[in-house]
Amino acid sequence: MRALNLDGVHHAVVVAPHSDDETIGAFFTISTLRRRGVRVDVIVVTDGSASHRNSRAYPKQKLVVLRQAETLSAMQLAGVPPAHVTFLGLPDGGLRDLTMEEEYNALGCFRARPQPDLLIVPSEHDDHPDHRTVAGLCDRSWPTAIRRLRYVVWPSQRSSVNTFGGETGLYGSAAAKRAALRRYRSQTGLIQDDPDGFCLTPEMIARMCQPCERFTC
Repeated sequence: MRALNLDGVHHAVVVAPHSDDETIGAFFTISTLRRRGVRVDVIVVTDGSASHRNSRAYPKQKLVVLRQAETLSAMQLAGVPPAHVTFLGLPDGGLRDLTMEEEYNALGCFRARPQPDLLIVPSEHDDHPDHRTVAGLCDRSWPTAIRRLRYVVWPSQRSSVNTFGGETGLYGSAAAKRAALRRYRSQTGLIQDDPDGFCLTPEMIARMCQPCERFTC
């Protein structure tokens, strides 16, 4: 694995299918870029409402608001100001069924900001269908000449992502990343009244907070 070279980067755009994916996939990288004075824009594509569909304590809109606040809090730890975080609010778990209008609007939101010189986006080989859909949207939104780093949150059990391109990575503090991920209280045990709700287990968090972030490029 080659060391990640961030020299010459002035503007990066990070695309997250769900609130927390930007932290899992690129917290070290975002923090490093911000310490260098690089502008970082974060785009969260879905509203995150599918994680606890049956919670009475956190009905849909309340959960959406909470998840957005958690993203802003985690990104504040990385040095990204709230004004540089955009929430598109598309349906969580339903990106494969977007209407043409919804897809057109999403592409427009991606392209609306100044063109970056670095994209940090989900991999098309991620096991989550939302992640694969967002990867395709990103490929259609920006010219292929723009440098891309692709991250995997949910590794596929069918193949090794490392076979699909060169691999690069950046080391950082696993403790700092765990602290950022713990800002996502909705995903780490806060919501107790939905037995079918999603929760990051200690084993998941340990895997996601290794001292190196890996990307294909």
